[in-house]
Amino acid sequence: MTAPRAVPESLTQPLLDRITRQSLDEDYQHVAEQRRQAGAVVARPRPRRRVSVVVVVCFGLLVSVAALQTSRNADVDSAGRATLIQRINERNAVVADMQQRIADARAENSALEGTLLSLESQFARVIDRRAQLRSTTGFGVVRGEGVRAVVDDAPTGGEGQVRDADLALLVNGLWAAGARAISVNGQRLTVLSALRNSAQTIRVNDVSLSPPYTVLAAGDRDTLQARFAETTSGARFHDLTRTLGMAFSMDDVEELEVPAAPSRILRLRSIVEDDAAQPTPNAQEETP
Repeated sequence: MTAPRAVPESLTQPLLDRITRQSLDEDYQHVAEQRRQAGAVVARPRPRRRVSVVVVVCFGLLVSVAALQTSRNADVDSAGRATLIQRINERNAVVADMQQRIADARAENSALEGTLLSLESQFARVIDRRAQLRSTTGFGVVRGEGVRAVVDDAPTGGEGQVRDADLALLVNGLWAAGARAISVNGQRLTVLSALRNSAQTIRVNDVSLSPPYTVLAAGDRDTLQARFAETTSGARFHDLTRTLGMAFSMDDVEELEVPAAPSRILRLRSIVEDDAAQPTPNAQEETP
């Protein structure tokens, strides 16, 4: 195995010692050369030593300046890092604040969505209830199965002419049989409606009607006719039409439409307080 080569002393010697020793060696060599030439002892040349000292001083100054500049740069770098860290912390604080605001907004939005769903559900129930009330009171269209009854004056006229009381018997019998909604010649009957004779004309909802009179009644078509015949008003109406010769027919209808009452009759003209409860058309046959 080859022995490791020795590292030259010039590579391991400190830089300042190397510069100083090299300068002194050159001075000594120069003096020795002069002594050999002059044959006399010459003192160590001071000028070259001064040059060496100046070089050392300059090098020391360079090192000092470099160290100072490095220190200043370190201070600048340190200040730059501190400023950067401060800005990062400030931005992080802004981001954290925005994230909190986003979280609060999402929570508020979620709460509002819940409220909206609740209100929509309540609104849907109100709409359904409104539709039911409109249908019940006569101010909403009713569609479904039921019966269609048609009554006309007797060919002989006179006593065989259909009057308001005759139609009232038909209507009250249908109410008692379970009809949900009734109209006569397209005029919806409500608690505010009344069948009244005006001379020879029957009026409903301030509208004059003319024969033949078509009565639509929404209800169970499987039972409505049979139950109508069993009511007092229905039995009386059948006897009346047979006695006076009025034309009368009643048919089951799978799908019919009872129109809504005109909105103008909703206007309240007067009201009277009454302690006694007023019966509904279903409870009393003689009131249309």
